[in-house]
Amino acid sequence: MFKIIIAFKKNEHKIKTEQIVMQKTELLIIYYLLQVKDNAGKSIRQIAYEAGVSVGSAFNTMKHLAEQGYLVDNGRTQVLRKRSALIDQWAQGYAVTLKPKMLLFRFGFIAPQIKEHWQNIALPQDFSWGGEPAAAILGNYMQPARWDIYTSQNANMLIATGRMIPNPSGEIFVYKRFWPQQNTPLLIIYADLLATGDDRCREVAELIKPLI
Repeated sequence: MFKIIIAFKKNEHKIKTEQIVMQKTELLIIYYLLQVKDNAGKSIRQIAYEAGVSVGSAFNTMKHLAEQGYLVDNGRTQVLRKRSALIDQWAQGYAVTLKPKMLLFRFGFIAPQIKEHWQNIALPQDFSWGGEPAAAILGNYMQPARWDIYTSQNANMLIATGRMIPNPSGEIFVYKRFWPQQNTPLLIIYADLLATGDDRCREVAELIKPLI
């Protein structure tokens, strides 16, 4: 079930923020449902298998989504509703619960001119840009201040580019991806941008959201 964390202003009983925190299995299931329209109509067992979670987790998450009005039966199959709100809820949960655990290592550019011309870097096979650099490539939306990279390989393969070196305080963040394809999905890019908390990134995220 989703957990709700409520923060209060100091010395007051007035609610300041409300944050919904999803568990890892819930995030994986909702990610799966958001990727393909017809996925919501599949059996619980198939959803569990394709999302990589237990049948029990799939059942509980689907039940909760129905209770919250995100999943409805249209007489022929189950479909998602309030998709935009669910995307935002997922993005928040991803930033809090899943993404921090996926961090493999941090790197830095070997020189300022390399950083300036980062788009000329040929990433190794099975590596892809996320967040700000992905948004820049999608539509020349922005000049990145932070570089996210996703991979299923060893992060040290980036050394072979001759453009990056391991740096625990570097501006390049390398994450282990959980989806099968090499390219970074738009939902991940959107969530990455929101996770920065930067107004500039939020504006770009809103341009990308209709494409998800």
